[in-house]
Amino acid sequence: MKLRDLFLYKEVNYGKDFYLKESEESLVNNKKNEYIKSEIKDKDCAPYKEGKVDKDIEKNLSFIKDTFTFGVNLDLMLREFTINFTDGKVKGFLVFFDGMSNADRINRDILRPLLSYGTDKSKAVCTEDNIYNNAITQAPQTRFYDIRQVIELIEFGNCAVFIDGCECAFVADVKNLSGRDVGTPITEAVLSGPQEAFCEKIMTNLGLIRKILKDSNVVAEKMTIGRRSKTPCALMYIKGITNKSLVAEVRRRLKNIKLDYVFSSSDIEMMIEESTFFPLPQVLKTERPDRAAAMLSMGKAVIVVQGSPFALVVPVNLGDLIEASEDNYVRVEEANYMRLVRIFGILLAIFTPCGFLALCLYHHESIPSDLLFAIEATREVVPFPLTLEMIFMVLAFELIKEASIRIPDPIGSTLGIVGGLILGQAAVSANLVSPMLIIVVSIAGLGAFSVPSLSMSRAISLLQIIFILLSAFAGFLGIALGIFMGIIALSGRTSVGVPYLAPLAPKESSVLRSLFINPIWKKEKRPPELKTQNPDMQPKISRKWVE
Repeated sequence: MKLRDLFLYKEVNYGKDFYLKESEESLVNNKKNEYIKSEIKDKDCAPYKEGKVDKDIEKNLSFIKDTFTFGVNLDLMLREFTINFTDGKVKGFLVFFDGMSNADRINRDILRPLLSYGTDKSKAVCTEDNIYNNAITQAPQTRFYDIRQVIELIEFGNCAVFIDGCECAFVADVKNLSGRDVGTPITEAVLSGPQEAFCEKIMTNLGLIRKILKDSNVVAEKMTIGRRSKTPCALMYIKGITNKSLVAEVRRRLKNIKLDYVFSSSDIEMMIEESTFFPLPQVLKTERPDRAAAMLSMGKAVIVVQGSPFALVVPVNLGDLIEASEDNYVRVEEANYMRLVRIFGILLAIFTPCGFLALCLYHHESIPSDLLFAIEATREVVPFPLTLEMIFMVLAFELIKEASIRIPDPIGSTLGIVGGLILGQAAVSANLVSPMLIIVVSIAGLGAFSVPSLSMSRAISLLQIIFILLSAFAGFLGIALGIFMGIIALSGRTSVGVPYLAPLAPKESSVLRSLFINPIWKKEKRPPELKTQNPDMQPKISRKWVE
């Protein structure tokens, strides 16, 4: 087959070269390109097979130009220069991406010192140590001998300097990544407690967590996920507290993610969870640094991803999903009362629609006569079956919630009035739905809103539909079957090896201690299901003034 084009493709992840061959048929039919691995025949390129920086500046320059497609990339900046040394003039060049690096710092702290380096004759000797210690004033600055690492750092906003005769590249941290600054939480807003939220910058997010913990044992392991995107991530845990097996398991799962591109923490969440089709979340996503710090102090692990304002907390159990950040900033009585309200809201959201449907379809004898006559009177003029009407109303409520998120804020309140009041009243007046059904769906919607976790709230909306269908087929028997199957599924589910229903199943503590919050002076132990290295959070008597 005749080849039309021959391109050299650099695969920097593995330090090998590939030839991209495209046939005329594939170009016409837009079929997939076939990458054929080939060894480089040019012996002068041998160092790049091993991923090393070459001494010859011309070879390094040619390799960088080919790798970054110099001349085509608009934002790639490559500046060649000459340095005057006592033993002669030496060529060099620097490379960076405009918009990701700070050009003023490069001119002031890198380029200007290099060009004026030869004025001091006592130190103007072309050696790696002299250049590293004296010529470049930018800090931090590091020498790298692996060309693959250099390319990854350039793509992350750093500036790399190559000097003729040096088998290394001098990489300076001059990142100038634009992005949103630290703001207030949106999905986890609270009345009491800190008002800081994560942003899209990984270093800023790590700093927010360290600012709260102030512990030298907090570890943030650097990881790069994505074979092409090379997205920087950090696995955070507290040395001496977090279970080593838990850290090893999370590290193993992260290192075995084989994706070309990773854009957010949600991509990693779906790659490390045990079951993708389990409706309830198996990883806790939080935008609050104080909550992430609290989870770390209990012995859990936190994953922070560049470009995502949400951190991932593992492992997670059912109690973590119904816990709000505000529970730690109010008195114990308030926190326990609001937790009971949230549990009651979850039960209302799941079982109110299906219970009403089961009573009306299969169990009329359980309804008081006056209430039954009132319900039947409102349904007498409605032409649709009750099951279809219920599903339609639940989906309409979800549509209003979804639309209110997507549209601009000034129109959101208008949508709520139009969708919830005007359309609802018009539907009742047109005899399309019954008023009792609107009340039932509204109560269920309020219950779903009481859940502090957005992922949990959406999962409850899905469970609503499942239980409505079960009750439509078998009434209370179908609801009981759904509860039984749900308990079996929850009992067999784990999050990074920790049981999902812990500490209730397997039982590690009492039911009251699992459902309710203890005063801070009684939080003496870390969660037993985590098997932490140090299970004690504080002495048995932490209020010494009582003695």
